[in-house]
Amino acid sequence: MAEQYQREAGKRIKQWGIEGDIQRHIEGTGEYPIMYRALGTQPQTQHPFNLFGDIKSQPKALRETFANNLQNVPAIARRLVERGLTGMVGHGLGTSQFVAQTASAAFWTYAGWSAKDLDSLEYVNFGHPIDFSRTAFFSYSGSGSTVDSNRAAARAKELGAYQVAFTSIAGSPITQKCDDAIVCAGGFDTGGSDTFHYTTRLAVSIWLALEIGALTQPSARNWDDLRARLFATADKMEAMFDWVSERSRILSARYKNIRSILVVGAGANEGTAEEIALKYDEMSHIPTKAMCPGRHIHGALGLTQHDILTIIIAPLDDPAYAALRDIAQVTLMLKSPSIALISEEDQAVAEQVDDVFRLPETDPILYSILAILPGQLLPYWGAVAQGDINPDTQRANIARHAKVWNWLFPKDTH
Repeated sequence: MAEQYQREAGKRIKQWGIEGDIQRHIEGTGEYPIMYRALGTQPQTQHPFNLFGDIKSQPKALRETFANNLQNVPAIARRLVERGLTGMVGHGLGTSQFVAQTASAAFWTYAGWSAKDLDSLEYVNFGHPIDFSRTAFFSYSGSGSTVDSNRAAARAKELGAYQVAFTSIAGSPITQKCDDAIVCAGGFDTGGSDTFHYTTRLAVSIWLALEIGALTQPSARNWDDLRARLFATADKMEAMFDWVSERSRILSARYKNIRSILVVGAGANEGTAEEIALKYDEMSHIPTKAMCPGRHIHGALGLTQHDILTIIIAPLDDPAYAALRDIAQVTLMLKSPSIALISEEDQAVAEQVDDVFRLPETDPILYSILAILPGQLLPYWGAVAQGDINPDTQRANIARHAKVWNWLFPKDTH
């Protein structure tokens, strides 16, 4: 798995792509899945799969990301403030978009900026009007090579946008289209689903919003305390990894045959819910839908029943905590299985759900960094529990899926 690889910050193991006779590789994908060929990593057939190592690498990646950007992030914050910018639009695809969505709350709350996320391809196709004289364009791509994200960055550059790239690969194509770049540690994927790319880019985005707030509203918050708590997420995640993994294993075995999953989060953690849902789709292939509390209350009540699992993200200081408690009460009254991600001190939601993960943070924005750990390990172990799923491959170990992967994502598209 990933721990056997020597990761180097800012670099990847190889460019995305399959070498040799692609048709024969597709035909033989059951024996040697093409996902591993594209990534340049060794195939796995049982736990620990490569993704487990990727997930476990996140505390180290966070720690190194903070250390590597001690000068860079505050400097970019100053440049954005000096330019008179008061908003951001973050774009990406899949996980990258959900980084932007989750980070948006930090820009509303800490920086006082308008902020939103966009799907890169939607921006390319529809050209959402953005006032680039007041708004920074944040380009999110873990590899920095995703084709449609680069197309979106190129379009914004033509329109005069000031852009910041958030990536794990130094000198990647997307950094060449942007005015500034924040390069995160972690190195490269060894399994076929983004893990540390999400966590490190989210953390530096929150950090950037925090530094903007400290510059523009120095008396509004205890910025030193928030900064210290942000940097402490690396140690906290490392300390909780083993028990979170074991509880995820136990619960995922219980729910391996569940029909579907609903993930409910608010504000910053609506984006967390989206990323958790994506990980269920990618790793364990259990259909999963993310939503905010209002969407659940006004639509998911008829869906919620004994064979639908609900996961609720409810940090103690969340402005939507009361509404999230309502969702927990819904699952209790309808006798539908439920898991809650809560703060250590929580009492109320814990009484209403079946199982909990108590995480050491109450601020909903900082909480979003820690919440992704059970959000990744639950679907990982969900795949392992089913017995016939390789979570590393997104079913690219099946020939018909391998054909589609190669058609959609040929060499150098990721």
